[in-house]
Amino acid sequence: MKNFILTQFLVLLFAITFSQNGKFEIPKRTNPTILKEMLSRAGNINDLSPLLWSSMQLQLSQDFWLGKRRPYNFSQPQTENFLYPQDDYKQILEVVFTEISVAVNGKTTVAQSTSDKLTVHQKNILNNADLGSDISVTIKYKYKNQTNDVWGSRNKIISGSTVVTIVPTIQAEFPDGWKKLSAYFSGNVFSKVSAKNISDKVPLATIKFTVNEEGKILNTQLVRTSTDKTIDKLLVEAVNKMPNWKPAVNSNGERVKQEISIPFGGGC
Repeated sequence: MKNFILTQFLVLLFAITFSQNGKFEIPKRTNPTILKEMLSRAGNINDLSPLLWSSMQLQLSQDFWLGKRRPYNFSQPQTENFLYPQDDYKQILEVVFTEISVAVNGKTTVAQSTSDKLTVHQKNILNNADLGSDISVTIKYKYKNQTNDVWGSRNKIISGSTVVTIVPTIQAEFPDGWKKLSAYFSGNVFSKVSAKNISDKVPLATIKFTVNEEGKILNTQLVRTSTDKTIDKLLVEAVNKMPNWKPAVNSNGERVKQEISIPFGGGC
């Protein structure tokens, strides 16, 4: 293993949910991801993820209008897991602004462009982005045909944003997977908290920690309080006494550090 430390920042988007049998469950990640080695191939914002536009946060009305205005030129029926071709958006709209924000050597770096094509600067920061960090993408677009239609106005500049997380080839994992992690938090935190506090206070909390190359838990931090000292203490103690995780592995087959952040109120 190389001597230098490669720190990964991985944000797992969790939400507090309960199955029919009342047990606490942690759902899987909800935001798009991209492998670190794929970033060097990105030339357009669409290259960051096939889910980029489907995960784009727009005003509700604009999201509805965009969906209704999308061209449908498909000769075959759409499958259940159909993904709308992102390049087809170019038929009806033009991206006039793109901002990329991501951590490079622990420092947030921002670069902008006036189209959906990535500039040299944007490509550079993506290529040097910290493994596991979030790429925040902000876009502004306008419709090519600005004549109003039955869906409303088309003469405005519309803004949207999304997040894509840079992930290692193999991510750090709690022993036996997410269901066991859910059970672990149930037994060590939620079984000791009232139902009201689970719904009202626990979702406010965010905690992060590092899984090192041996899978040990280090640097536990309460990033955002639940506003209840007892709950905060339970969360920190539960993380600190977790068993070793399966460590993350990069594309070279090397074990690497990975920082895990858990916002218990869920993600976008």
